[in-house]
Order: sequence, then structure tokens, then C-alpha cells
Amino acid sequence: MKRIVFLRWDAKWGDSIIFSLVVPELRKLGEGVSVEVIATPEMAPLFTEQLGVDRVHVIPKRPSGGKIRRLAASLGEVDLLVHFSELAKARDICLLGSVKARHVASLDDSVGLVDIKLGQATRGLHMEERYCELLKRCGIATPEKHYTVPRDAGSEQRVAAFLQQRPRPYVTINPFSKGGAKTFNVETTLALIERVEHMAAGHDICLLTVPGCERAVQAITAGWNPERCFLYPDTQSIYDNVALLAAAMAQLSSSTATVHIADGLGIPSFVLFPYGPGEMAAWHSVNSLSINLMGLPGEVDDVNRLDWEALDIQLQRFLDAALAPVAGLERQG
Repeated sequence: MKRIVFLRWDAKWGDSIIFSLVVPELRKLGEGVSVEVIATPEMAPLFTEQLGVDRVHVIPKRPSGGKIRRLAASLGEVDLLVHFSELAKARDICLLGSVKARHVASLDDSVGLVDIKLGQATRGLHMEERYCELLKRCGIATPEKHYTVPRDAGSEQRVAAFLQQRPRPYVTINPFSKGGAKTFNVETTLALIERVEHMAAGHDICLLTVPGCERAVQAITAGWNPERCFLYPDTQSIYDNVALLAAAMAQLSSSTATVHIADGLGIPSFVLFPYGPGEMAAWHSVNSLSINLMGLPGEVDDVNRLDWEALDIQLQRFLDAALAPVAGLERQG
């Protein structure tokens, strides 16, 4: 195979970090292999400048049928077209049927155009394992599971200068995620901060923030201890949070984006999911020191519906392991 094209117009930062393991592995197929991605204009720079794909074919997130067919014509002949979602939408099927591809791989086994059916064969596995199964079908017997974490030199320098004012080691807490079901509310965030203060007496707490959440941040900071807690006031992009995570000892998070970033950086995570076994199975932290927990079931998914007694036991266990001196030395090495 020489040309492998991934359909990634639904790509987000978190799942793109896991996808990054695929690119260097496909290079093992030999010289002349071209790893290409179909993506939106917003995500294109991430793939070309940070994740090392050979080419991005840019298309709007919700393209018309005409644009899909024109893109397919411009692609020419492809050896392998990869659709890595469990449900093929109408636009996906339109593209799969329009591209001249020798093989089509997908997690949706029901699509007749697909000859490399990975849905049932990988059901219940973590997404990195599902990608590894694809790589095995391509002839790579023992794929390496190494994530590429995008970094920005300007963010790294600014965050490093800021952290000189905070010499104590710290744990990050990221309460923010896309969708209310996965976002810690103010009460949950403050309860977690209070527990980390008590359980990790030698560490500070850094709140990860995102633009647009100023009201929640103001409420959180009004209720915390400023001697132990801080945030980076100039956060403008995810690259600022990458730099903060890279200098942390551990993180608590509801967002799988920062979980996968932390996995790539070697930082253990305490991850809370809304109730959903399938979601947690596919997207949990794979760091050996991480702990992944689900919220309690209910009529509406909500990560804030928690068994606090059980959480306290697991959080203490996590912090004891993640903040142990030997664990810190291993991550530095």
C-alpha cells in the first residue's frame, strides 16, 4: 500500500492524539507511503504541522454532495480509505462510494462498501487498540502505542516563566469539557479541590481553564484557598494547557482531550465519566497509574452524579501512587 487516506472531518483534539500513533507506524510499510487525511480547515494545521501526515484534503464539516464528489475525484486512486466511526452517516457513505479505493476499512460493519470490517472484531476495546488492529491488518504485527502531543514554543516559554512564581509541585484539575454532561459543576470542582488539598498536602492545585468559561472560573476561584490554588491567567489556547499539564505531577479531569494529552506526556489522570460503560471502555486513560471512574446512572447523563464515598477511596489511592517520589522520577526519566 502506498496511499492511505483517513476520513477525519469529525476529528477533535483528543481523538486526534490517539490517531497520532498510526502515522509513524504506517511508515514501517516502506518508502513512498503517503498518509493522508480528509479534515476541516480548522483541524488541518494540527495534522500537517504537528502530527506529521503527508497531506490534508480540506473539506467543510458539513459538505454538500457536490463537494464530496469533487473531493473524491481529486483524490484519484487510493489503496486504503479508513472511516473510523461506529456509525456511517449519509455524507460518509457518499464519500466511501465516490472514492476509487482498493480497500475500505470501518468500524461500521453494516456498510456494504467496507471490506475490512473492524466493528465487531474490536468492540469493547480502547480506541488505541482498535487502531492497532487496523495496523495489524495492514501488516504491522506489533504496533507501538506512542502518542504525539502537539506543543507550541511560545506557550511553553510563557507558562514556564509563570510557573517560576509557583515552585511547589502541583496537580491540575480540568473541569471543562464539551457538553454539560461531561463538565464538572462549580460544586463538584470545589469538592475535588478540597479533597486534593487534604490528601496531597505537599502539592498545589492548578485549575485548567478555557476561553468562554469565565463565569464558572470566577465562581470556583471565589471559593478556593489562594495559598494552595492557582490558574494561568493568560490561557488562550489548548497549547497553554498542554504546557501546564507537562509540568504537573497528575491531573483530575472530565475531558478526554486532556486525558489523552496527559497519556502522551506520561502524566497519570484521575478521570470521571458520566455513566456509560462503552464510553469509558473506548476513551479511558491508559497510563498505568491512572484511575477511571464512572458517575452513577440516572435518567440524564451527568458526571456530577457521584458516589463520593467510593470516590474518596479511589482518589486517595490515585494520589498516593501518582505523587510518590518514584513515580515522579520515572516520568522525568
